Amino acid sequence: MAKDKKKSKKRKKKKIKKKFRKLFVSTAAFIVAAVVVIFCCRYIYYETDYFNVKEVQVSGNSIYTRDYIKTKSQIEDGEKIFSIDRRRVKDIIEDEVYVKNARVVYELPNRMLIELTERQEKYQVFYNNEYIVTDKDGFVLRTGSEKNELITIESLEDVLYNIGETIQITGVENVSSIFDTVDYINDEFGTETVKGLYIDSDNSFLLETEYGTYIRIRLDEDIKYQIVFAMKIINERLNNNLMVVNGLIDFTKGDSPVYAEDFKREDKINE
Repeated sequence: MAKDKKKSKKRKKKKIKKKFRKLFVSTAAFIVAAVVVIFCCRYIYYETDYFNVKEVQVSGNSIYTRDYIKTKSQIEDGEKIFSIDRRRVKDIIEDEVYVKNARVVYELPNRMLIELTERQEKYQVFYNNEYIVTDKDGFVLRTGSEKNELITIESLEDVLYNIGETIQITGVENVSSIFDTVDYINDEFGTETVKGLYIDSDNSFLLETEYGTYIRIRLDEDIKYQIVFAMKIINERLNNNLMVVNGLIDFTKGDSPVYAEDFKREDKINE
């Protein structure tokens, strides 16, 4: 019995040694293979032109040309693709005023893709004989002295702005509320319903309707409620053959709207 136990132990030791040999050989083979693959990859990357940039594709652009974006990106033809810092390229391109977002992608083996999301002109704020053109969020894109086909909003309050930043208006807590109001009116009542849009004092907004009636709303209150209520008042007055021209429905005087006759916007501008 003792001899059998010794033989069994020897056989187990031999099996363990064989397993270690096989593991060692497999590991060595894997390491050798990995070294060969790395060497080949390095050779292909550094010693051949397989990963040299041959093309820069630009998509999503309508304001900027492909050549302009390529030049701006500073990506050179023949440059090794992985030497290009995508974050740096993205930051450079997003410095352009009309670029809202840029995505830079490696397209192996030798192409770069730049996908743009551009800002679109939507509003022009008229102030101090100048038109300040913004996108839908009030981001200032450019200025000019001539009126164009964009939605025009005249400011009766001081306007602070820098191109490439969001416009700021004295007394207005949240400028996006102005643009939200305009969008709501156009969506719900059509673009012809309101003839004039004026940023008024103390966080209020003045609307000149097609009926000749003005509506002054508070921008920090329920905008939709105020506009719907005002349109209801106008319709009721029209149905009862009451004058609406030069009337003012004012939501800034208390909890309920106040109706005033013979309102003249020019008096407000000259204050």
